[in-house]
Amino acid sequence: MDDRDGFQGFLTFLGAGLNATASIIVGLAAGKSDDNRPFLLFSAVFLGILGVTLFVMVMRNRRSRPDPAGPPADEPPPVIADTKQMTYDVFLSSPMASLSSNEDYVSHRRGILRIMEALERDCRFKVYYAGERRPTRDSFERPDVGAHRDSAALRESARFLLVMPEDLVSSSYVEAGYALALGIPSVYYHQADIRLPFMLRQAAQYGPDFPRCKEYEFQQMDDIVRDIEENGTSLFG
Repeated sequence: MDDRDGFQGFLTFLGAGLNATASIIVGLAAGKSDDNRPFLLFSAVFLGILGVTLFVMVMRNRRSRPDPAGPPADEPPPVIADTKQMTYDVFLSSPMASLSSNEDYVSHRRGILRIMEALERDCRFKVYYAGERRPTRDSFERPDVGAHRDSAALRESARFLLVMPEDLVSSSYVEAGYALALGIPSVYYHQADIRLPFMLRQAAQYGPDFPRCKEYEFQQMDDIVRDIEENGTSLFG
């Protein structure tokens, strides 16, 4: 017991004594009929209020004091869980409308679907790819509808994967920048003769405001599929 505990014990005892004294005085006043009776009643009320005040002060002080022992040793610290649930594990981005012909699009889409299958098979990822249900250029959505759908999916994706087969002016670069702004870890695959926009080149080196990013060159879609098969989820680590 420290000094504060001893002092609070004394105040508790004093408050109880004052209340007891007030009760005795009230009993004495009940048998009096002379001029001393008002004084005795006043004294009893005063002592009673003082005793209750001391008792309340002690109780408030005890409640405000932290437990010196702290939480039990076997009690684990509280865990703050990330409650945000992602709909997709990977947002797979690659040029679609910017490809020069429908034949080029169909051929390129075939390779991207192989990458998508590898991500689902070897990483157990749920993948969003805008061209999954767009077999030809004629099946494209209206631009405003597609942009709204793609941006919503990107906000609900845990990772971003860019595949750039040619040096094109593509909205895929806009999606890559949006992924950076959202803090999504990203991997960029591009042909050797393609130079990515300045903000995407080794983006992680620019400081803590940028998420983890990787940049790889590839020649064939098989190179990307092989990387996924060999490295699995660590490709994004």
